[in-house]
Amino acid sequence: MLKQKTSKHSSSRKGSSSSQPTPGFLFIANKLVIHNPGRDDYLHLIPPSSPKYYRGEVPSKVMRYKNGEVSEAADWRWYRDASTLPASEGQLLRVDARGNCITDQYGQVYPAEEYKTFGVAACNPLLPIMVTEHDPLVTISNWELLRVFHPPSIPGLSQLSTITSTMGPGPGPLLHVAGRNPAWIPGLLPLTYKAPRRDAPHSAGLGGELPIVLGLMALNASPGSVMSNHSIDSVFLGHNRLWRHGAWTSPDAPRGRMLSIRLLI
Repeated sequence: MLKQKTSKHSSSRKGSSSSQPTPGFLFIANKLVIHNPGRDDYLHLIPPSSPKYYRGEVPSKVMRYKNGEVSEAADWRWYRDASTLPASEGQLLRVDARGNCITDQYGQVYPAEEYKTFGVAACNPLLPIMVTEHDPLVTISNWELLRVFHPPSIPGLSQLSTITSTMGPGPGPLLHVAGRNPAWIPGLLPLTYKAPRRDAPHSAGLGGELPIVLGLMALNASPGSVMSNHSIDSVFLGHNRLWRHGAWTSPDAPRGRMLSIRLLI
């Protein structure tokens, strides 16, 4: 189980009249470009809290998750002018084969409905992941250490969260995973998140806030040049993509990088 700004949409399977709709969603993983990083109490570099300390973003392709696979959603495009900060919220719009926005009879565009947006950052291989529940280019961001909720009803399951994430009944989220020997450490989470107890249950999977999970995957993309985000394709798209058939295939730890993840319906 791997977790859940993305868009959720549904389509019906053909065939049996009793078949259920196939859930899917759209998402983008935009690279954030920093002008002036912040520092924590120990002088480690961390993401800046104010939009004015960023230089903007480099959008990714719009991607669609459906039936366990990710593909490019060429019929959608991300629109936002991030040259002046704070930026607007931006929109994910339907486009035709020529890349022009599709409108209705009244000239109105078709924006995707936003589900959630998170900022996700890997500052240092020896430090925890940092996340924020807002678009860092739009408003002041309260970057915090990534937490993990341990649902009492499913021992060993790790659900990625923030302090304010809505989870089920149970104790507060922690700074380590719930189970032993998870296959996705250090591939998705740094070694600092290993379960500290030898008697911890075996790992039962990874879940939680879906944009955070997607962000952790995207952090495995090579940095590339400052104003390029093409390396995201190697994570989600193409024959050698790192996430395929519902399985994460990279053993490498997240790279130093910062992203804005949007999940849309």
